[in-house]
Amino acid sequence: MINLKEYKKLRELLHGSDEDYNVGCENIKNMKGITSVIKMMFAKSLMFGKRQAFCEKFKIDYYAIKEWNDMFKELDDTLGIRTEQEIIEWEVHQQMLPVFKNTWNFIKDIKIELDWEHEKPIEELSEEIKREIEDIIDG
Repeated sequence: MINLKEYKKLRELLHGSDEDYNVGCENIKNMKGITSVIKMMFAKSLMFGKRQAFCEKFKIDYYAIKEWNDMFKELDDTLGIRTEQEIIEWEVHQQMLPVFKNTWNFIKDIKIELDWEHEKPIEELSEEIKREIEDIIDG
């Protein structure tokens, strides 16, 4: 399992020169315990061509990388891995801090806590499932 310190080092490599990026990718390939969520965090941190290359290399659906709000709806405390939550919170902080600092230049830092116990939105039942339920009820 990757921890936050290792994540930061790998992320730094991915954001470095082309050579550093390639070293970072090789390290990620050779590490055990890097989940799809963590790979998604790496991809989300990258921009444009590097993001696309990373997604192709690690077989991540480029279009699955959504805005934070949409992405977070699909995550919750069922991740169960504290280090994943720690990495996600750090990544959100890294990407949101410049927004706050650029908007209000008197901000030095912010603390962001994510609501890991949020309830996922209730998805509407498909017509097929509705019919199955009606059949069971009607006997």
